[in-house]
Formats: sequence, C-alpha cells, structure tokens
Amino acid sequence: MEGFFIAEIYTEITRFKNILTAWEEFRKGKKNKKDVLEFEYQLEENLFSLQRQLLDKTYLHSGYKKFHIKDPKLRLIHKATVTDRLVHHLVSTHLEKIFEPDFITHSYSSRKNKGTHRAVLTFQGMANRVSNRGKNLCWVLKLDIKKFFASISHQVLIGLLTKQIDDHDFLNILQIIIKSFPEKGVPIGNLTSQYFANIYLNQLDEFITKELKIQYYIRYADDFAILSKNRQVLLDLLPVIQEFLKRELDLELHPQKIILRKFSSGVDFLGYVIFPTHILPRTKTKRRLIKKIKQRIAEFKREAITKEKLKATINSYLGYLDHANAFDFKKELMEMIKNELKIQDPKTKNPNP
Repeated sequence: MEGFFIAEIYTEITRFKNILTAWEEFRKGKKNKKDVLEFEYQLEENLFSLQRQLLDKTYLHSGYKKFHIKDPKLRLIHKATVTDRLVHHLVSTHLEKIFEPDFITHSYSSRKNKGTHRAVLTFQGMANRVSNRGKNLCWVLKLDIKKFFASISHQVLIGLLTKQIDDHDFLNILQIIIKSFPEKGVPIGNLTSQYFANIYLNQLDEFITKELKIQYYIRYADDFAILSKNRQVLLDLLPVIQEFLKRELDLELHPQKIILRKFSSGVDFLGYVIFPTHILPRTKTKRRLIKKIKQRIAEFKREAITKEKLKATINSYLGYLDHANAFDFKKELMEMIKNELKIQDPKTKNPNP
C-alpha cells in the first residue's frame, strides 16, 4: 500500500490536546521517576515549549544517557530525555495507524492483542497442525538476526517510511529521531524503535509469506520460525532468506542461533520450551527467576525497595509461569519466597512476630 496519506498528520501532532494526551500516556508507570517529576514540576511551560518547537519546526532531538541492563544478557540501553520520549509517543500513535493494517497476522512483537504468550500458543498450534497432532514429523527452523537493533540501516528505514508517508513534516520529525542515533541502528530504549523494527522486518514477513508462499511462519521481534514436514525444504530456504536479508535489509542471521529440530523433541522459543502437549519454562529461565527473586527480597529486607515493588516483581514472574505447565516449580518457588521472607503458615501456633 504505497503512498498512504493521512491528511495533516503533522498538524495533529502539534495540537496541544494531543501533546497532553501523549504526556498522560507516557507518564503511566513513571510517575515517581526523577526526570519525569522534574519535567512535571513545570509541566505547562514544558508542554507549551515543545508545542512551539514543533510549530516553528525548530525541534531537535537531544542526546542519550547510556547504561547497561541484564535481560538476561547484557544490553546497552540509550535513554532519551523526557521531551524526546514525549515526541516518540506523539509520532508512534501515527506510525501504528499507518503501518499496522499492512502487518501480517503472525507478527507478535509490540502490537495490540499480540505479545509473547499469544505467539507461544500460536506456535504450538501451528506445529500441531503441521504434524497432524504428532502423526507426522514437524521440523522447525528457528532463526535470529545478529545485533538487529544495532544493524538497522537508516537509509533503508527512511526509504520504507517514505514509501508510505506523504506528509513531509511528519517524515522530517521521523528522520530527526532516526538520525539522533549515530550512523547505523536504532536505540533499544526508544518507543519508536519498536515500531521501526516491525516496519523494517515486515519486509521479511512479506517475502517469506507472499513471495516464498510459506504457510507456517511466525515472528516475534527478530526471532522467527518456519515449520514444515520436510526437513530439506527448510534447509533449502536458509540461503534464500540469508541472501534476502543481506540484499534488501543489510542484515545477517546470527550464525550460532540457526536451529533445526523436530517439534516432538521440544523447541525453545520466546523463553519457553514448547512440546506438542505442554509448554515448560526454560531451565535457564527458572534459575534466573530464583536468582532475581532472591535479589529483590534482599533489597526489600535492607529497605532499598518497597513492599509494592517486591510484590510487583514476584507477580510478574508468577505471571510468566502461568503460561506454562509449571505447577511443581511454582509451588517450589512459593516455598522459597516464604522461607526467604521467613513467612510462617498462619496455622502455626507460635509464629514469629
């Protein structure tokens, strides 16, 4: 759908009511962050200042604050200023409206009513259809793109945006955001990067599903899988996909993450090991859960975090387990939490004070 046009996108972005709405969306879950509180201290002045910059077309993106997180591997995060992140929210609303209708059904990252758990269940359903519920072999080719966010070509991305958007001023703001990052790549910390990632890899989705006519294909961010009864079909697809990624998107597959295996043996996908009849949490993930919860409990004991923060962490991990067949492990985890917090059963006659 080339040349898609929404009248006066830029005018919509510069309306004060839309800037205020973007602010309200942005601050959810960040109310107590220092930079957000500082921005909010002079909220009206800051919002009107941003509106003036957008109207005058003098807005420039500031630099980034860099830090590492372990998730579970070490990742370099680039954090933009509050003003810039507010602009990201403003433009992302319109990116979603423009590009979402073109995305394939089985792309699950950073989209409404999608997400990891739907992707895992869809994968299991696909594999059971291919194997006719275990009556036939189902082979899974699982692939991952090497340093995906750091490898996105600004030139290719801007070209893809230009094909779909006719509003010059809106395109200019998008280019300012893209070029705020040096030479190549987009920062993992930006909301816009999630949308740019889907726009970029939709080219791969279209190639695999429409040109190669592959029926059983699923993608979450830069992790994707193709399923087939025929092992050789998947082996033959590999160089074709590699060539397309290099030629069209300037990307490479991660050589250590090219995995071809039978579904019946269990496939590690998006943090779970998926079998025909059940889904298990990864062993590595289970170990990480225990370690993280123990760390959080230790922080709570020395009053570094609140009870609410500890509870939120525990609930998020239990939520992960809710989507797997993990009754025994969940029970083990709850016992560990009780012991770490020295919580006694209320039926005990002499509980500790």
